Amino acid sequence: MHGSATPSLKFYVTVSDLPSVQRILGLITGRAYQITRFEAEEAGAGTWRLALDCTADDRDADLLEARLHRLPTILRVDRRRGLSLAGTG
Repeated sequence: MHGSATPSLKFYVTVSDLPSVQRILGLITGRAYQITRFEAEEAGAGTWRLALDCTADDRDADLLEARLHRLPTILRVDRRRGLSLAGTG
């Protein structure tokens, strides 16, 4: 039996330093959304770019985005909707 579709989201985050990458990993661990991909790469001048894919409803996605914006070392957060993933039950 198939369940409802789960929205897929992509977050692109730029942070000012490597410890911020570690803070974001801690922030997303054990939350209501499922992380399907996490990638970090140095962007130069000490900054890092993160790509984060997750499945979450709008409420959880809004909460994640708000949590990211609260970190003082976050320079930019972009959120994009991906494809919906069919859930099975």
